[in-house]
Amino acid sequence: MGHRRFYPDFVYETEEMTVKDPPTPGRNPHMANDTLPYPDNLQWLLSIFNRGYGLPGSYIDILPNGQVYWATKTYLSVGAFDEYGNPTALDGIIAIQERALTRYGLNLYDAAVWEIAITLWNRWDVAQVYERNILYTSTTGPAGSKDGMPGGIVNIRADADDFQYGVTKVSGSALKTITYAGNVTHFTQDSNGDPSKTGTTTGPGALYYRIIGPNYQMVDPLNGHFGNAWKYPWPNYDETTKWNTYGLIHFNDWKPITGENVWSAILGPIQTLGLQTNNNMSAGLCGSIERNPLQPCTWEDYAHTPNAIQQAITVLPGLEALQSIPGSLYHCPWGSKIFPPDPEEGDNVSNENNFSAYASLVMLYDSLMNYTKCASSDPLLSYACTTTKKLIDGLDKFFNDSTILSAKGQMPDGMQVVPQGGHINGSGYFPVPINSVAGLAVDCQTWGLSVLGQRRMDTNWGAGTAYNVWQAAKKYAGFYKGSVLAGVGYTDLTNLNTSEPVPQNDIWSAEWTFGAINMCQKVAQEYKDAGNTQYYNDMMQDAQSMYNEVTKLWPEGLRFPDGSYVYANRRFFIPWGWFSNPISSTCSTGWSVLMDLNYDPFQYWGGNKPPLVVPPQLQKTHAFYRRPMPTTSPYFN
Repeated sequence: MGHRRFYPDFVYETEEMTVKDPPTPGRNPHMANDTLPYPDNLQWLLSIFNRGYGLPGSYIDILPNGQVYWATKTYLSVGAFDEYGNPTALDGIIAIQERALTRYGLNLYDAAVWEIAITLWNRWDVAQVYERNILYTSTTGPAGSKDGMPGGIVNIRADADDFQYGVTKVSGSALKTITYAGNVTHFTQDSNGDPSKTGTTTGPGALYYRIIGPNYQMVDPLNGHFGNAWKYPWPNYDETTKWNTYGLIHFNDWKPITGENVWSAILGPIQTLGLQTNNNMSAGLCGSIERNPLQPCTWEDYAHTPNAIQQAITVLPGLEALQSIPGSLYHCPWGSKIFPPDPEEGDNVSNENNFSAYASLVMLYDSLMNYTKCASSDPLLSYACTTTKKLIDGLDKFFNDSTILSAKGQMPDGMQVVPQGGHINGSGYFPVPINSVAGLAVDCQTWGLSVLGQRRMDTNWGAGTAYNVWQAAKKYAGFYKGSVLAGVGYTDLTNLNTSEPVPQNDIWSAEWTFGAINMCQKVAQEYKDAGNTQYYNDMMQDAQSMYNEVTKLWPEGLRFPDGSYVYANRRFFIPWGWFSNPISSTCSTGWSVLMDLNYDPFQYWGGNKPPLVVPPQLQKTHAFYRRPMPTTSPYFN
């Protein structure tokens, strides 16, 4: 039976809504039994890649009943937002950009989660199509649209002089030269944006843009190919698009963000490589699949190192330039024009980025140590070992400083959490206060605790610190059904008119809830290992409660009948620069597959979390969910 796309009886809107040691080589124990038919969430992830674009998308904006999301009351009653969360016109640049990027764009973090998820079902071959043709070549269409070519973004790396990295403001073009992964060729662009005639195998080790798309020209589902708001010189004063006198709608999200880069270039490919090769990274083939004879992965030099490791190395120069004096990584280079605007964007720090970078860099460093002992004479491999270790050491220093927790007094009752980030300049680190707009970010608590762990947090800042951080996050941004914890949102309701955090318990994100579940399982086990069974029981109960609720069918839960999971329960402007919409999401659905298989993406090989009971509503959907496992919760004894 084929995968069902439309469900005519599906009801979308309701009255309520409208307001470190390497594992032993062998098959990973988390891998699915791929002799079974694919469950719906996995099938959805495979389908989102097969749209003729050459890359997956981050969302599907067509609902399971065939309705277009942008035509629903859920969207139109809330409308479009500007960069500060204020209402704006539906045909404004920001509104058009959101809709077009939602329909066609791919956030590179989403792609990393996607490739790990499908590889857990042994579909690493599909993941490698994306890696080889998009990431390695650093383009979504090397010929662009010149001379009738089908289009594409010629260069998806921030390697131009417009981007200046770190304290010394190294231009993107001046970063250390790397060799592109997989023995591919990359086509550069001239000052007019035209692609070069011949390809090159080397270039600056710059970061990728956080979002990419299959074409430079985009079509807005509402406004079509052209928008009056995009015309230069009026009403659009963008000096970089003087050519756009007709108002062509085009890709314009040129933002190289650290978090997306470490997931897409390091964590996703290395996890995929490990699963593909059964943790024997010498077992695969290196270089081009078209090479004759095929080239073994001996690790003797860069050319004989697995493509995924090469891919990770290609972004190290950019990351190295972004390391701050206190040890953290900056959020982005100068010139990124982040959203909302930050006049000091090059000094901006995101702790979620730092946690993601740490997990990714540890995986890369461990791989290099295990296979080369960091004693290779190859210049790029030697550079990779030295640089990765330097970045990890800097992050360790940053995490062990007291500023990793908010200052006491910013929250009531002595509560402390991890700040969202802040700014680092010549005078030091200035974390954003928790009692200010966007100071509390839920993922900094959930991902932060997943990466730092109970032992480090409690050793550094006192017994129970990890547990208490989670209690604060739940209080201010948990989503509850009465007294039942169903998941988490993004942040609290603090604004410029309040002096302390204000809980916001009406936003429910599937992706961030799965991240919270993952954290609760991992930290619970660490508390159990430390002898604290009460905290173990509490956190496992929270994990099970959230898993039970998020997997229920929409609108009681966040699962659509086609197996996908929505990004969030309602439309919401997320104050760090993007939007939540209740539509099918690749990252949410990818995380659901990781949860199905109890896989922790922050730990190479998936970690060893205590498993949860499969909720009854999932057991009814597919034989995969009826595999032998406990039907009660023995973890709470």
